[in-house]
Amino acid sequence: MSRFFKPYEGTRPFLFVSYAHRQSDAVIDTIRILHEKGYRLWYDEGIPAGSDWPANIAQHMQNCERVLFFLSQRAMESQNCYSEMRTAVRMGKDILVVRLEDTRPDERWQELIHDKPVVPLLDTAEERADAILCSGFLPRRYHRSLLEGVSWRALGLAASLLFFLASAGALGALASGKWNPVPAPEITQELPAESSVPVTAPPVVDLGEAERFFAISFPDKQTERGVRRALGIPDEAIYRWQLAQITQLHFCGNMVTDGIENVSFDENGACRVNGAQVIMGQVSDLSLLESAAYLEKLSLVCQPLGSLSPISGHVLLRELSLAGSTVKDIGSLKELPSLEVLHLEHTPLRDLSSLEAFPNLRTVTVSRDMLPLRWNDKAGFRVILVD
Repeated sequence: MSRFFKPYEGTRPFLFVSYAHRQSDAVIDTIRILHEKGYRLWYDEGIPAGSDWPANIAQHMQNCERVLFFLSQRAMESQNCYSEMRTAVRMGKDILVVRLEDTRPDERWQELIHDKPVVPLLDTAEERADAILCSGFLPRRYHRSLLEGVSWRALGLAASLLFFLASAGALGALASGKWNPVPAPEITQELPAESSVPVTAPPVVDLGEAERFFAISFPDKQTERGVRRALGIPDEAIYRWQLAQITQLHFCGNMVTDGIENVSFDENGACRVNGAQVIMGQVSDLSLLESAAYLEKLSLVCQPLGSLSPISGHVLLRELSLAGSTVKDIGSLKELPSLEVLHLEHTPLRDLSSLEAFPNLRTVTVSRDMLPLRWNDKAGFRVILVD
């Protein structure tokens, strides 16, 4: 009998399981017990062969409500695990840490999980599963209902049988006079004067979710204009939950455009948007973008950029343009698991060897003023010279 089970695929609440593959034995034995007890779980054995692996991971992380993270030294060394957990934190997912080894999280991991509940180090899968169940991390809504395990054919047969039995019973009652299909007149009674209708209590807002409803303050007017344009909000306050709806954002110099295809550079390296020349922008503080966890395309063209770490870990980001910007270090972008296209024209970068660590990078565009460049021509991406 296989130790593996079919991961949950559906719209009901489920747990996302994050772990290092090289320790799958201990993890699978633990979560299989939870599965057998009726809980919905998804782990990456459910990704079909030939599918887009990062996008599949990102989709299930987005759809899940809670994350079960198995902590070990190998998990802390895994870039995939780090990206998954960083995304989970940014999306506000509840996380339970299950210790598999007596290991101490390093500084970057400590920043992610220092405030998360932890299941202590235990010897067996049965003990770990019991501890997870006793932690209260799995509410009843994560448990499969009886109907979830029943096929549509079986449900149809059961419905047909119930209909037959109900029809037979109704006919028998009608024949015996025990059932009269004409209802008796309804007798109503007024409530006495001292009676009162119970008042429904107002809903309780989870303080952990309240931050999503705080209005955002912008570092500069250009960033505010860009977000307003992307959201279609003219003057009202913008909240973090609204920022999370943005899938594309394009800052080009002192302008905001609808797409990177509207941007070009002349022979002198001057940036133009729809043919109109633009000046250097103001976007330097990218911390605001940490709330835009669902970005798929982002342009930071001709901007005085500082640290790029606020956009690292955006698991859905596929295309990024830094053309004409003052970027110096792009090493943190290796934490973008879905990044496929990177535009670097007219930047001060000359050494592209760090791009070899980017898991799914396919295309890098550069310009002649960046030559000569250093990179491994056997890397998984191709470098295109843009005139």
